[in-house]
Amino acid sequence: MSFDEPPSAGPGPRWAGDGSLAPRDPAPEDHPASPAHRTFLETTFLEATPQPKRVPEVSIAGQAVALASPLRRAGAYTIDFFLRSVILQVMLAILGVPAGEVTLNVFVGAQLWASGWNIIFFTQGWTPGARVMRIRIVRLSDGAAPGLRAGIVRSAGVVLSEVALLLGYLWAFWDPRRQTWHDKFAGTVVVEAPAPR
Repeated sequence: MSFDEPPSAGPGPRWAGDGSLAPRDPAPEDHPASPAHRTFLETTFLEATPQPKRVPEVSIAGQAVALASPLRRAGAYTIDFFLRSVILQVMLAILGVPAGEVTLNVFVGAQLWASGWNIIFFTQGWTPGARVMRIRIVRLSDGAAPGLRAGIVRSAGVVLSEVALLLGYLWAFWDPRRQTWHDKFAGTVVVEAPAPR
């Protein structure tokens, strides 16, 4: 390219052809912020900037409350299952049942123990695992603790959720209110509890 030829379009001053550098009037496509002048990293960063995730909420008594995620609920269930199992093993040892022995009596006793545990804690709206994971069970109608009737219904619903190959639990992953089957039966939802001060 000779010095008499104007250079190709680009940012900065342009060659006027008379030996002087005249300021260029930036065209819209020449603006540094336009997509044509963004580097690959700038474009990637601007398009890939993560947006804050919106936590699903439910309206209870006219107030928006954040729903607990299914993963936090699974964490609470795991903690409760571990505690129930340890206490059950201690009770069986006290009763003189050999470790690892599974009979009809042991199976029925374990189910009654799990149901009793659920009724006691569901009635109050929390379990030890729920406390650790900072979630709470509330009535969808008014946001109060479920109470005895809903606690019993929810505990019975847990049996159905488990018998159906845990489908009742998995339902929370796609339900708009993140309700399991036992939540639906009892009219409850699981919400995030405020962090302790």
